[in-house]
Amino acid sequence: MTVEPSPAHRAVRQTGLAVVAALFLLGAAGATPAVAEVSESCAGSPTYIPLDTSAEASTNTRHVVIVDLNGDGAQDTVAANLEAASVTVLLGNGDGTFAEGTSYTVGTRPYQTVAADFDGDGSPDLATADFGGARVSVLLNEGDGTFGAASAIDVGASPRALATGDLDGDGAADLVVAEQGPSTVRVLLGRGDGTFEDRGQTATGSQPHGVVVGDYDGDGSADVATASVGSAGISVLLGDGTGALGASAQYAATSRLYSLAQGDFDGDGALDLATVSNGSNALDVLLGDGDGTFGAATTYATSALPVAVGAADLDGDGISDLMVSSLRGNSVSPFLGAASGEPTPLAEVSAPGAYDAAAADLDGDGVPDLAVANSTGGQVDVFKGSC
Repeated sequence: MTVEPSPAHRAVRQTGLAVVAALFLLGAAGATPAVAEVSESCAGSPTYIPLDTSAEASTNTRHVVIVDLNGDGAQDTVAANLEAASVTVLLGNGDGTFAEGTSYTVGTRPYQTVAADFDGDGSPDLATADFGGARVSVLLNEGDGTFGAASAIDVGASPRALATGDLDGDGAADLVVAEQGPSTVRVLLGRGDGTFEDRGQTATGSQPHGVVVGDYDGDGSADVATASVGSAGISVLLGDGTGALGASAQYAATSRLYSLAQGDFDGDGALDLATVSNGSNALDVLLGDGDGTFGAATTYATSALPVAVGAADLDGDGISDLMVSSLRGNSVSPFLGAASGEPTPLAEVSAPGAYDAAAADLDGDGVPDLAVANSTGGQVDVFKGSC
């Protein structure tokens, strides 16, 4: 099925540079970019080959983040270990391999990690959503990829997901926590010194399982979106630039939404949303109109039990692509974004225990590689990208 751009989409194309500028302002706080960018084009056909070695993490690795933690130009990886109450930092060697990992204790059952400069020293710090401990753990970088002891921020019950961005425009990275227990998001405004001000909760759909931060209406202020496992829908909450969020607007999608990603999947300059349903083996894509609203969800089939979706420009064409991690399918499925708005599925990548995937150039050849959280192996598996 071909999805034609709406008139609003065509209008956004004319102001795409303004949207890009707004996204740049959001990234100024040191937030992890929503979409990884690469310079080399794969002509629409990247392939992935597993490396012979994997990087050991710990028990039940559920989430991965790729970021340069020690400033050496090589990409590093952080793995969140659900059953070990830890994150493992794997410093990259620049050739797709990693040094032996160092694990740091965080709260109980960490599901997700984000990286941003929370204390203003120029080095990325880490924060985790600790599902079993009703807290967020913050680990400050010493500047060389090592971290001090985690500090804890109490939040609502069952924090399932975490996102970062500059919600109040002060240049300091803030946090947004998806709280599954009370069905809310909580805003934690960064003070720029590694500490945070709790600005309270805003209602979302039932049991939010994913959260992202981006400028959906092009006003230069950060907005928030969540995906709900307890209801068939996505919630969009527009920010006012002070850290406050408006009431959520609901968009229908497949039931049991387990993860949420954002990117420009049709190349029109407006952010779009993608989510996966582990109850229906489905990928839903909602195209943004650039004014804070989104079109109806279009559904695509995935492998069995999709548990995570991520976004990156896998083929270097400037349009965001998608990666769906399927636990029961033991695979990661890439979907290439296109100007039509209809993503094209590529061949599945066999990845045992796949619970999450991130993409970046790990070996310095200009082509993004995949780092996959192998939940059954307690490790991070690396798949070399080739054109």
